[in-house]
Amino acid sequence: MAGVSAGTVDRILHNRGNVSPASREAVERVLAKTGYKYNIHTSAVSLKKSYKVVIAIPTAIKGEYWGNIRKGIEHALEEYSDVTIECEYAFYDQFDIYSCRNSFSSIPEMQPNAVIIGATFISETQILCARLEEKGIPYVFVDASIEGTHPAATYSSDQHICGRIIGRLLNLFTPRDAELAVFGSRRIGNERASNSLARMSGLAEYFQELSYRRVIKESKIFEQHPEESTRNILQFLDENPAVKGIAVLNSRGYILADILSSNNIKDIKIICFDLTENNMRCVQNGTLSAIICQRPELQGFYAIKAIIRTLLYNLPEKGSVHLMPADIIIKENLPMYKEIYAE
Repeated sequence: MAGVSAGTVDRILHNRGNVSPASREAVERVLAKTGYKYNIHTSAVSLKKSYKVVIAIPTAIKGEYWGNIRKGIEHALEEYSDVTIECEYAFYDQFDIYSCRNSFSSIPEMQPNAVIIGATFISETQILCARLEEKGIPYVFVDASIEGTHPAATYSSDQHICGRIIGRLLNLFTPRDAELAVFGSRRIGNERASNSLARMSGLAEYFQELSYRRVIKESKIFEQHPEESTRNILQFLDENPAVKGIAVLNSRGYILADILSSNNIKDIKIICFDLTENNMRCVQNGTLSAIICQRPELQGFYAIKAIIRTLLYNLPEKGSVHLMPADIIIKENLPMYKEIYAE
């Protein structure tokens, strides 16, 4: 149909070069006319090549946010099992910048064909990406995007918009004269997570646009020191009795909800991120008012799909940033999501 040889078509389909502009235009015109699509399974079997993919994400605990991203990754590996991919995980502690630094520094020496990165800390991620780019190793982001990098694809919610959403929910759920609080996580290395920074920016922007002023205070949860965290949270609430709404900028809202519940504090609305097992439990019992869900299992699934397209065909995605839905989960619609996250 294009008037060229089969070898020319093959070079164009697999982006191997050595093709004249006229031939490429003729073939691409036929591809568009016929609606031709690549068959990943058939092509992968014919290539008979294996690939090593390193998954650099925070420790993935079953039922937690990163566990659901891993679940999506493993689902994709099953779905595309005709492609031989060896996955090696490079886990790190998302609350410890030094753990992230050590994990990321070892990745280029693992000689991967591609890397999936869950970016928590900005500078550590930028350093890793620069080293991967020097070696020509493609990488894909899940959960966050980082400035100054060039991923093959990114799968994440718009974190700035998520901050605006959580601000609007706080405003709707609490009296106008009530004070509000924002809780983040204290991390070893004293650097905020990239997502927390973007969410805080969105939340602050939302409240700045209101025609009236709301008092917003800040505090932290210490995941690695539960007893100290409990003392500090109760002290904060004792010193700020006018606080009636709290936004937790990560998936640890259940920690705050459990502390308030065990101390019989019932008049504070709490909103956080991510449909984890513990957060679902707290929404069900009413100690969490709402959750913003970012579809982590889809992020993991699509990341593997993007890696396959890049490795097999050297084909970029149709736009490098793919925004995930930001679902608002409350007690009434929680049952509609339980099946999605059930094993």
